[in-house]
Amino acid sequence: MNPTNTEKNPWYKEPICWLAFSPAIAGVIVGLTLLTIGINNYDGPVHEDYYKEGRAINQSFERDQYARDLDLQASLRFTRDQLQMDLSGQLESFPDQLVVLMENPTRSALDFSIVVQHLQGGRYLGNLPRQPEHDWDIKLYGSEREWRLYARASFPASNAIELRPSQR
Repeated sequence: MNPTNTEKNPWYKEPICWLAFSPAIAGVIVGLTLLTIGINNYDGPVHEDYYKEGRAINQSFERDQYARDLDLQASLRFTRDQLQMDLSGQLESFPDQLVVLMENPTRSALDFSIVVQHLQGGRYLGNLPRQPEHDWDIKLYGSEREWRLYARASFPASNAIELRPSQR
């Protein structure tokens, strides 16, 4: 009788081991990938006063209604380095300066504002700190934040962008 030769392969050469470990290995790879994406695309913390901002939404609706009552609207034209704005409505007088807020819908770190100076009538002019690209929420408030106009626009914009009271 000859003894049978039963050579065993090391565990890492057995296909069944790799089949058993593959879900765990895939999970680690996916987890590390998501961690890397999260670290590289950090968009900042939630505002500290988010509760107060949430409760202030009624005030935002009041601003929109006040802008509707005044029949306010604005037309914005973005040139290479300037913002030209025409404001119309039933205002007693046009404010000497207004601030146009450019808010990126996904990255608050990209938000910026443009101060526009009153020229004559309802015409305003301001300098662009940088040229916007892709989608932006554009907000214009009264000098004492008593009214608000809003638009969402994609850039580069070839036509004028019309700001109106929000219909939300």
